[in-house]
Amino acid sequence: MKYITTIGDAKFIIDVNHDGQVTIDGAEINVDMQQMFDSTMYSVLIDGKSHDLRMNEGDGVYAVQLSGAIFEVVVEDERTRRLAGLKSGATVTKGEIIIKAPMPGVVVEVTVVPEQEVAAGEVVLILESMKMQNEFKSPRAGKVRAVRVSSGEKINQGAVMVIIA
Repeated sequence: MKYITTIGDAKFIIDVNHDGQVTIDGAEINVDMQQMFDSTMYSVLIDGKSHDLRMNEGDGVYAVQLSGAIFEVVVEDERTRRLAGLKSGATVTKGEIIIKAPMPGVVVEVTVVPEQEVAAGEVVLILESMKMQNEFKSPRAGKVRAVRVSSGEKINQGAVMVIIA
């Protein structure tokens, strides 16, 4: 799974490939991390060098202490980042709004029908992906022009789900 990690102004793309294999911004690194008896203390081997670190999570930010320095680290997984981008997209004031699937999944429920009037923030569809249900809301008031999926349907990333005019 890929993670977008931010430390200060620096962003890193971290891909956890499999046990012991991590790619950071395209560079493969061998990592072994073991939690110590104190639940905030970890012993980390990075390319054969040992490091001790302490990590505390609070309000979506990790405080990581390494070699006496403390870093504030924000970590988002790919899925969360895509959903945040979808939810925080610019508001469209006119024209069509096309709501697409940001990831593959199964449509749990379609709460609207064509020609139905919807309010801004009204749930139009629920998609299950990676064992989590995600609500998709209308970004503005309008009329549902088309519903392109149905409950129980498996859909791919990028599939058009609902169109609002």
